[in-house]
Amino acid sequence: MAGENAVKPKGIKAKIENFWYHYKYHSIAIFIVFITIAVSLAQCAFKTDYDLKIIVATRSMTLSTPQIEAITNELNRYGTDVNGDGEVNILLVDCTIDGNTSDYQTLLGKQQKLQALLMTDIEAMLFLTDNECLEWIDSLNEETHFIEDTGLPHNNGRGFLVSDTHIIQNPKKTVDAEKGLLWPDDLSICRRKIKGTAFEEKEGIEKATQQADAFIGRIMESNKK
Repeated sequence: MAGENAVKPKGIKAKIENFWYHYKYHSIAIFIVFITIAVSLAQCAFKTDYDLKIIVATRSMTLSTPQIEAITNELNRYGTDVNGDGEVNILLVDCTIDGNTSDYQTLLGKQQKLQALLMTDIEAMLFLTDNECLEWIDSLNEETHFIEDTGLPHNNGRGFLVSDTHIIQNPKKTVDAEKGLLWPDDLSICRRKIKGTAFEEKEGIEKATQQADAFIGRIMESNKK
């Protein structure tokens, strides 16, 4: 039999070369799987665990990444360490567009992104919106609406105007080195509606709602006229 008469490789080098010859593709596949798993675990280990997620949605202008980051820094002072990791981290999700100048693909992509967040993301309890986008969001469901009337002082009880507070005014000073930036003068913070929606029975939703309302409350308290 050929198998019985085959000469067995002698020495470590010969054995390695023989193994590589027969199992080269198996080894490569296993190596790729190992690297993929290692990278995924590393990403999970170093991924920021955010205490609060806020959707920034406009239809009057597109905000740049430096603008979003500067606004985030201002909002962080009102956050609390919800997850117990010793830090306060707030994530702002960019859904800003300019309805007049944004190209069709950008408009479509940002609108689909916003609608997906509205429908599925229970962590996204809060919104920073201009007036036009707030009304557009609410119009997506004319029966129940998406923005809660919590008795806030603006937008018929649905929002608190932050454009004339440090949340926008400080970023305007620090980021305006980049010429041509526009800043909305009607940006309000508001909370998504929970009662009567698919999220109403979700576990932990009552606590999340209280935390969102408390966050808005701290902003209002700190920015009293």
